[in-house]
Amino acid sequence: MSQLLLSALAVVCPNCDGYNPPRAEVCASCGTSLSEAPATAKPPPSRTPPASAAGKPGPGTSRVPPGLGRSPESPPGLRPASSRTPPPVASAGGIPLATRAAPGVAAPRSPAAPLPLTRPAVPPSAPPVAAPKPAAAPASAARPVPAASRFGLAVVAGATRGQRFKLPVTGCSVGRTRGAILFAEDVFVSPQHATFLIKDNVLHVRDESSASGVYVTIPGAETIPPMSFFSAGQRLFRFLGKLEAPPPLAGRPTVYGAPVPPGQGVYGVEEVLVGGRSGRTVVTSAPLLTIGQANCDFTYPQEDGMAGRHCELSFTPAGAQLRDLSGGLGTFVRIAASVDRPLRPGDRVRLGQHIVQVELMG
Repeated sequence: MSQLLLSALAVVCPNCDGYNPPRAEVCASCGTSLSEAPATAKPPPSRTPPASAAGKPGPGTSRVPPGLGRSPESPPGLRPASSRTPPPVASAGGIPLATRAAPGVAAPRSPAAPLPLTRPAVPPSAPPVAAPKPAAAPASAARPVPAASRFGLAVVAGATRGQRFKLPVTGCSVGRTRGAILFAEDVFVSPQHATFLIKDNVLHVRDESSASGVYVTIPGAETIPPMSFFSAGQRLFRFLGKLEAPPPLAGRPTVYGAPVPPGQGVYGVEEVLVGGRSGRTVVTSAPLLTIGQANCDFTYPQEDGMAGRHCELSFTPAGAQLRDLSGGLGTFVRIAASVDRPLRPGDRVRLGQHIVQVELMG
């Protein structure tokens, strides 16, 4: 009877407590050989009745409570049904749980909760803490605002007429697209047209190789060399200087023309049109050439910003002396590129169609 019962019961692995089919030789859970276990045999009738093998205690025999261990005489495949342990369960990481410890022995740590190797893991809900970055220096400390000077510019002509600018001690640039002062709508202004700078407490202006040039009012009179540009009202002129007849070439005839007045030179002044083209030209042997609205060599009756007798040129062997007669309207001369021209309060500077006036500000 007991031999038949043993053949029908599952074999429990002594290593992992796993259940295996009857008469299995290898544990299906951990691979431990089951053939090394003591062969299942009928216990001696003097100690344990045959009925106890089936889980039925005999008379006068006390039943061992579950969980307090099993009788050493019981073979591994004859545990009571009440003391059977469930099959091992895989942990979240796919690693099986450890075998149950014997009574009185501390249970080993479960592999499902490995010891931290470096630092505790951050909870998923908590965002990663980035290393603090050094605070950037304030923009004001890296680039301080330059102090204001006592000079200023007031726009007296042009699309932005009425605006006023206070210049910093470091100066500023003026242009159509680059600079602290922009005249974006003036087509005659270069991207970076001019620079105003202060040297030795004196305001200067510099032409940054602009296409149309920088013009400054003259203080009463100024000597100009040949091929110089000057402006009166909205008109632009070029002083050609003394026109010398070409010397005769040996073996060639002299070109016919009117006789040159004895003891006098011939000087020329031409008007410059938009784009740099030459317009009307006046050639004279007189000692004086005048420009204005009436009774002048260059006459513009309805010219805005031009006086009746606006300016005049008196010719000299080295060039000509340009004299302003406009009564405050101003006669302008073009300054050389990359040359710093000193300015005084009240002087005006023409940049394209805009005119700015130098002022002293508190």
